[in-house]
Amino acid sequence: MLEPLGFIVEQAADGYECLATVPRFIPHLIFMDLGMPGIDGYETIRRLRQVGIPGVEVAILSANAFDKGLDNDVGIGAEDFIVKPLQVNALLDWLGRKLDLEWITAGTPPAPAATAPAAPPPLVPPDACHLTALDDLIDLGYLRGILAKLAEIEALDARHTEFVRVLRELARQFQFDAMKEILSQTRHASH
Repeated sequence: MLEPLGFIVEQAADGYECLATVPRFIPHLIFMDLGMPGIDGYETIRRLRQVGIPGVEVAILSANAFDKGLDNDVGIGAEDFIVKPLQVNALLDWLGRKLDLEWITAGTPPAPAATAPAAPPPLVPPDACHLTALDDLIDLGYLRGILAKLAEIEALDARHTEFVRVLRELARQFQFDAMKEILSQTRHASH
């Protein structure tokens, strides 16, 4: 999600890999999970601070909202605790505050006047299994996974083309809430 916005991103599978990565890739920001194999997120943060990376901002990404209000010895306040499922707008707001960024969004150009609007093609969704998998990827905010799943759905049946087109466009604009609404309406319509 961050790479298309121009960020250079490095990933680590666990705390030890993070500690090994940081000397060669000095970040401005670190998003840390708490529950990891080996050493947990708090211990990883402690060790990173011992190394002394100047100016790095740290946010906790966790599915456990209870942890947000807890005191901790690494100085992570509630404002630096982002609860999963990740809300893209909350993440972008946090990034904007920490990096002093001003987000510029593209406006929608006016539509040309048409004599009679054509009826849009129907949105034909895939089966419930594919919808659930897509829903899970949207909850994670995993853009590449969403786009890959949409390509898979599109390849299943040509009738899914408009459904995929609409969701792909929303995904590329990081409109995950709108995507969730379409999936919800799709499920209600099939019942």
